[in-house]
Amino acid sequence: MAIGIIALFQYQFGGVKSKEYEHTLKLDGLKELAITSDSLGIEVEFVPSTDGSNSIHIAGKAKPEVIDQIKSARVNNGKLDLRMKEKWRIGFFDFSGWNDKQIVTVALTDEAQKSLEEFKLNSDSGSVRVDGAAAVNGSVQTDSGSIKLSSFQGEAWSLKSDSGSIKLDSYDGSNLSMTSDSGSIHAGTVRAKLKASSDSGSITVDHLSGVTEVKSDSGSIRIVKEDDTGANVSSDSGSVRITVPASYNGSYDLKSDSGSIHNPDPVGTSGELIKVRTDSGSIRINQ
Repeated sequence: MAIGIIALFQYQFGGVKSKEYEHTLKLDGLKELAITSDSLGIEVEFVPSTDGSNSIHIAGKAKPEVIDQIKSARVNNGKLDLRMKEKWRIGFFDFSGWNDKQIVTVALTDEAQKSLEEFKLNSDSGSVRVDGAAAVNGSVQTDSGSIKLSSFQGEAWSLKSDSGSIKLDSYDGSNLSMTSDSGSIHAGTVRAKLKASSDSGSITVDHLSGVTEVKSDSGSIRIVKEDDTGANVSSDSGSVRITVPASYNGSYDLKSDSGSIHNPDPVGTSGELIKVRTDSGSIRINQ
């Protein structure tokens, strides 16, 4: 019935249909790349240039107004602001563009890749995926969609999803921030100072090297540490499990209001500290 109603609205009010497109733009002197969308799914892949030039290729299916924005975009003072925003239509809902996916391929030389100072991706209600990104600073944000990233690096990156999960393969850098209001966070390998928080979802880090601050209001926390640095972890209503390497010779500060606590004997010679607090969950440290 719902599909029929949507089709009727499209027929009665003349919803603008999406169409396929492709567009390539040269990226001479690129320092900043910003991509903004509303309900479109976006996949961004950074690849090495094969011909010595720098370019961005966008392909997919979108409304004519979105295609016009893409084709009119230019690098201005080192920044490319790539917008994919649909116009608001009063009086009816236009569902024809939902789930249209845009494939963005960024081809850069080694020199251009090292010169990329900032990468931003912001989506209102679409899932996003980024592969192979490398920028000094980066941010990926979606209001109501999932975030997936693989093999990215930089000095400081932030990932934020208001109502969707965050999943990443690997990150090498100085600082990484991950925030999800209502979704899980799962990281494969992180080599950086990590700050992660989730209001209502679990947090898992499979391989972590770096000082850690992790907080979950209502979800479990699982972390495997691969270096001897400390951690500050808290969970209001979920268990915490941390695995530390055999070489860890720091101390533990563990407290739970209503849960069991298990940890190895502390050595306390390094000055590093693993601090864990839970309101209603167990704490287990394995070595």
